[in-house]
Amino acid sequence: MPKDFADSRRFIGALCELRLAEWLIENHYWTFSPVINHDSPIDLVAVGQDGEVMLLDSKADNKRVNKNRIAPSRIYRPRSELQKKLGVRIAYVQADGTVSITNHHED
Repeated sequence: MPKDFADSRRFIGALCELRLAEWLIENHYWTFSPVINHDSPIDLVAVGQDGEVMLLDSKADNKRVNKNRIAPSRIYRPRSELQKKLGVRIAYVQADGTVSITNHHED
């Protein structure tokens, strides 16, 4: 593997997607991944035991300190118009595998 690949955004994105899949499976969701279309607005589809369906876009959970602030805050990633229309939710994944799935209201 090329040295710069491990630091690339694609590598980090793939790792976040895998950690999200692991978290979903551990939390008893049936988890599906698009195999053919890798540039879709959906990274994973999760179906709960109760029939709840979640369309998810995984993102690395990064923080920054905003101007005139001391504590770091999450860098929120906006959904595309298509993701909003489809009801895709953003799943923020931390390096340790902790996952936070957003409940979007009208953006």
